[in-house]
Amino acid sequence: MTKSVFTIEEARRVAWGTNPKVLQVDLHNWTRGGELVLLRRGIYGFPERIKDKIEIAKVLYGPAYVSLEYALHQYGLIPDVAFAVTLVTTRLPRHFKTAYGEFSYRKIQPRLFWGYDPDTLMGEREKVMVDYCYLNSGRLIAKPDFWESQRWQNLDQVDFKKAISYARRFGNKKVVRLVRSLGEYGAA
Repeated sequence: MTKSVFTIEEARRVAWGTNPKVLQVDLHNWTRGGELVLLRRGIYGFPERIKDKIEIAKVLYGPAYVSLEYALHQYGLIPDVAFAVTLVTTRLPRHFKTAYGEFSYRKIQPRLFWGYDPDTLMGEREKVMVDYCYLNSGRLIAKPDFWESQRWQNLDQVDFKKAISYARRFGNKKVVRLVRSLGEYGAA
């Protein structure tokens, strides 16, 4: 198998002549022997081939893309390191603990599931920021001193015209107000 992370269904396709019960025992034994790692029920990986957490996220729970705190930190917009890879999905929220770290999935409406690179699963800088404002709008305040206390930085790298356009697509006035306020804070 060429993939570093795979599902049990993919293993069955590759081992098409193998009895499913025998394959299950083999997967269990390979996991116990350290040749495979069980990431969650029915999802395995080759430990020596897994290069980054995104490889795991692509298979772990989809559809999803990297957003929120993890992506904001990756883009340098917030200094705080996210301990979990944060993603948005159209499915129910979930949280997985694996040998490679934690993966936290937040639900977003299917009409808002856009603005990411399907190859890397990374949300666009502006979309990630709008997702964050949308999913946390109940605790965010559209004031410069609030943004400063949250330690937002490098906002000159954000296209705020694009971000406000994205926020309008969400159809939520508070999200537009938050993004506009964050832009004003960044320009100050």
